[in-house]
Amino acid sequence: MELAAPALDTLECNPDASITGSLNGTCFSAEIAIPEYGRRIHQHFGRHPDGLPMDFPFRHFGLSITFDTPVELAVHDADRRLNSNLRALLDRFGPLTFKNAFLPNNTRQSEQRNVFSSLDFHIDRGRTQDDNISLFWRDPFDPIQRAPRSSQTLVLANAAAYLQAVKEGRGEHTFEQHYALFKDEDIAHLIGDVVLELGWRAPEGVGEIALVDNHRMLHASYYAHSWNKGYPISVRYIF
Repeated sequence: MELAAPALDTLECNPDASITGSLNGTCFSAEIAIPEYGRRIHQHFGRHPDGLPMDFPFRHFGLSITFDTPVELAVHDADRRLNSNLRALLDRFGPLTFKNAFLPNNTRQSEQRNVFSSLDFHIDRGRTQDDNISLFWRDPFDPIQRAPRSSQTLVLANAAAYLQAVKEGRGEHTFEQHYALFKDEDIAHLIGDVVLELGWRAPEGVGEIALVDNHRMLHASYYAHSWNKGYPISVRYIF
């Protein structure tokens, strides 16, 4: 799928708005998940991410795309290479989410389904691994995944994870690939502010897809109720 550059520029300048488009005749709307992400991080932590020893390429964080009717979305090719238009969006906006979308039948079977400890932020693929994009999805044709999930996935830019670790007493340090964060802090009010949520809450039988770049952000499972982890979400690593 492709969003025209002028529309994306409009969204960049007016992040509280939404833009529309179509894919194979199916209309969709797209909106920013967390506008002015760097400013929000600065307000929360008292430090701007531009001053940290790591790349922070995001003005806004997360792009959410919702289709009017169910649509098949070919995220990658037979070699697991991400669609170039989606890669451009991922580089520009960070995490991508698609609602009312499902993978083609020949790529819908997942090699693995994951459930992690709550609030253990990590990357799936290291710097030496080329397939550094995590593709998560909820299959609307699967008897288990067709229902909304009772747990969520949270995503943080590397800079936000670093600053939260400093706040929790880690001090200035070399960036790590795994952080157990927010164990003694109510994270609920930070979701949508410095933490992005992949909710997996769309109604019964509605497909959901998400893309996360392991070079620039970390993700974690989140169980609002520790006793209810929900079903494992499907995942594949792509180039």
